[in-house]
Amino acid sequence: MDEYYFISFGSTNHALFAENILREEKIDVTIIPTPREVTESCGLSIKIKKEDLEYVKSMVKGKGIIIKGIYILKRYDDHREAIKID
Repeated sequence: MDEYYFISFGSTNHALFAENILREEKIDVTIIPTPREVTESCGLSIKIKKEDLEYVKSMVKGKGIIIKGIYILKRYDDHREAIKID
């Protein structure tokens, strides 16, 4: 099984704003297409490292960035599953 964490947003502008803020804070982030398992968000999400999760959560909330959710995506041999964790 492979897994990663990502943040989904309500708009592309929010995703790009969050990317800029997190990069300024020296957080390693990657813009990715929002996984199809999460349909209620815009087309962009930000992939983050597990070890940065708590800091990213506090940064996002502290900066007033509007998110749809924070998820872990688990990939199995025959399917994927997105689990909302915040």
